[in-house]
Amino acid sequence: MTDAEESSVNRISGGQFDKVVMAGAVHGDINVGRSGDSPADLADPLIASVRLKPGGTLADLVLDTDPPQVAVPGGTVHIITVEARTNRAVVLQSARVVVVSRTPPRPACLQVRIGGLLEPRPFTTDFDAPSPRLVAQGPDFPFTVSATDIEQFEIEPVTTTHEVAWRLEVDWTCAGRHGTTVIDNQGEPFHAYPVPALFSGRSPSVLSSGCDLFHERGCPANLLAASGAPASLWDREQPPPYPVLPPHSATETSELGLDPDLKESWPEYRRVAVAIRMSAAQPDFRSHEPPEYRALLIRVLRYLFVSGQAHPGVALGRLVHAEWTAELGEDHPDTLAVANRLAGCLIGTTDHAEARDLLAELLPRVSRVLGEDDPLTLTVANNLCVVYLRLNEYERAREQTEDVLARSRRALGPDALGTLRTTGNLVQIHLRLGDRASALAVLEDLLPRCRRALGEDHPQTVSAAAVLAQVLAEEG
Repeated sequence: MTDAEESSVNRISGGQFDKVVMAGAVHGDINVGRSGDSPADLADPLIASVRLKPGGTLADLVLDTDPPQVAVPGGTVHIITVEARTNRAVVLQSARVVVVSRTPPRPACLQVRIGGLLEPRPFTTDFDAPSPRLVAQGPDFPFTVSATDIEQFEIEPVTTTHEVAWRLEVDWTCAGRHGTTVIDNQGEPFHAYPVPALFSGRSPSVLSSGCDLFHERGCPANLLAASGAPASLWDREQPPPYPVLPPHSATETSELGLDPDLKESWPEYRRVAVAIRMSAAQPDFRSHEPPEYRALLIRVLRYLFVSGQAHPGVALGRLVHAEWTAELGEDHPDTLAVANRLAGCLIGTTDHAEARDLLAELLPRVSRVLGEDDPLTLTVANNLCVVYLRLNEYERAREQTEDVLARSRRALGPDALGTLRTTGNLVQIHLRLGDRASALAVLEDLLPRCRRALGEDHPQTVSAAAVLAQVLAEEG
């Protein structure tokens, strides 16, 4: 062809191309590509993709946010594949992590799972360091990539104290140009959660839901699953999408007068409990002043117990009880009250022996300080009877529960909530002893009182109605 013909524009099927080769027959391989690089490609020559794989442990992590959110545990390996948009070689000069934010860790559910020819370049980065940097576990920068020669990096972010939001910046050189490519989660930063913050030694910390092989009843993973959303990054065939987490939100904790036993109050208590648990995880946590805050903490511990979150209740209760004992004294009424709440949460975690010892030591003190017929004294005595029931000491539980019930009727009245709770416990003891006739007689008196004093929808009424229906069904 002439020079003019060779330089003319070639069009095929509406497309526009630099060169067209037509052949009657082709023997061997064919390589098809553009002969030149556009200015846009040279200005931004890198393509990066990110996927995740478990680190040393396959685990699910769900933050106790509103709504709950799947998060990425620290130590999860980020597999970053880098290739070039251009045929030219792109030299990767260096890479660095950029910390976008460090924030206190939020409460979370961590459940460890059972079961879990391109050579990656492994790196770690310690986000607890003041200026985190990538540490190569093999060859280090620089590397070279092109359209047919790519690199893959495995970056393991490590953090033990803070939730960290971060990005990766890669400096490159290509065709005499220099630039930086930001690698992140589609415009949002990556995220690393400090798993060690969920443990205090071998025990769950105040931030942990206490889940082990099974989820606790009130943990955020169960709430997330109930909404229909996946509660795991790993229950899918394809590499998981990177979760986008909402920013932290402040929670007002000064005003909350709702009854923690009522389920309609639980969403508000949950938000307050999250904020308190975050505060309690800090080394400078102080909770003994003002008195209104102490009253709030006592109600929050009750909420954690009745909502099925006894493990974080135990962790929070231990911290608060130790501080109030030191600051207010072991005989202060609020110290006595929080000790009773701690014992209740211990019952919820089935640590019955420790709960028994705590309540047995607490009962004479609260009787001396507040009196034999004070509502808290009667509650502590009733909780001790519950522990005896859980430890299968049925006769001892029956004798002491009948004594507490008589005192409650005299001091509080037959329709007081404390009296009705003790009556419900007596029903359970009769059933454990096989005395259905006595249980039925108590129930037929208990249920009308609950309906009259508490209403149809109160948990105590609902429980009494359910037990009565079960006993009647079994009796035919």
